[in-house]
Amino acid sequence: MSIEPVQSYQEIEIDVAADDREAVANYIIENISNGLVIEDDEIASTTRIKFYIASELDIKSRIDGLKKYLAAIEPQYASLIPSQTEIKNRDWIETYQNSVTAFELGDSIIVKPPWDGNNFPDRMEIILEPKMAFGTGRHETTRSCLAELEKLNLTGVSMLDFGCGSGILSIFAGLKGAGRIAAYDNNPLAVENSRENFILNKTDQVCRADCGTIDLIPFDEKFDIVVANIIKEVILPILDQLKNHVKPGGRLLLSGFMDQDQTLIEKSLKGHDLNDYDLRRDGEWLTYNIQLP
Repeated sequence: MSIEPVQSYQEIEIDVAADDREAVANYIIENISNGLVIEDDEIASTTRIKFYIASELDIKSRIDGLKKYLAAIEPQYASLIPSQTEIKNRDWIETYQNSVTAFELGDSIIVKPPWDGNNFPDRMEIILEPKMAFGTGRHETTRSCLAELEKLNLTGVSMLDFGCGSGILSIFAGLKGAGRIAAYDNNPLAVENSRENFILNKTDQVCRADCGTIDLIPFDEKFDIVVANIIKEVILPILDQLKNHVKPGGRLLLSGFMDQDQTLIEKSLKGHDLNDYDLRRDGEWLTYNIQLP
């Protein structure tokens, strides 16, 4: 599948309280766009965040998701209306590339862009091609998922990476010896980015990426590990389906939950007989590593 060059972007601007800056920026990076600018003023009590979405994408649903998130963290944001301006194509990716550097992740990983020729012999290198819409592993939920995967023996296992984004979790599993990895995302650009990154990391023989929802996965297809790092509004309604795709004795790794939703999340897990889990916190984010019987 080839992707036509983007002709224009929508520049979205929002003003949030300075204390909420990090949480809102993290949400945008993980769910909407990696092309983000934060305009700080030491005197002002608010921070302006600008981010960019290709005009060809479903912008309304992304903005609606952001508005729901904002209202969830602070009622005062319920009436916030982001401004939107069309900007003709400039080389945003090249601009972004100039700011991307290698960074350490977890106990054993370093993430670097393809043009970084440095070697890191003490760490597993994951190469990610930066794209406008997909994170590179800096978000708390991705860090937590990788930290939980680091604890497991992945040799020969099968894994479902649902909501794969850049494919970083699939790549890590592939480099650690997983035998079969199926990655899914409902954004065709994310799928394209994952496939590109699989090739860069030479994991394309064990990793495949497809575009679609949970319903695209055959009902009887089972995995040793199922990972879903999205948001609670997506995960909770399909929790039974995700559980169904885990082999007996396998693991279900769920992330994208905020600390304020812990009671709701754990009530839902209990309702699906998912009671044996480890909980990892990173900032205000929660990740559940669930052992199935």
